[in-house]
Amino acid sequence: MAIEQNKDVVRRYFDAVNSTQPDRVMALLADDFHFKAMLREPDWLGGEMGREKFSSAMVAMSDLMTSPIQMQIVSMTAEDDRVAVEATSYGPMKAGPAYANSYHFVFRVRDEKIFEVLEYSCSYHAAQIFGRFFAEQIFTAE
Repeated sequence: MAIEQNKDVVRRYFDAVNSTQPDRVMALLADDFHFKAMLREPDWLGGEMGREKFSSAMVAMSDLMTSPIQMQIVSMTAEDDRVAVEATSYGPMKAGPAYANSYHFVFRVRDEKIFEVLEYSCSYHAAQIFGRFFAEQIFTAE
């Protein structure tokens, strides 16, 4: 049953992200939460964050959009404490083209809290959309 509970936590995470309510997202993250973007280039985009930095990055990205980013789960597979998610996103930007990316995430869940996320996505598209706003601000060391 833990596998289904872990998948439910991840579904609630996506609902919280889509609501653009950082408190709802933070409630699902463990105190030792760790996020890592598994990207090669540009260097500034492939980085790591803890809870607080992750929350502030979400808010900073949302502030650049005309409405909340919408992330959709395409598929989900789970085993042990891991939940793998294929997802897409769409976020209309205040300036420039919309942000629309594809992802693969690996979530790790413990005691109904997410304690690790590995994100694989198109770094070229992310850099094209967000780079001009805050290239060095999001994924710098905490």
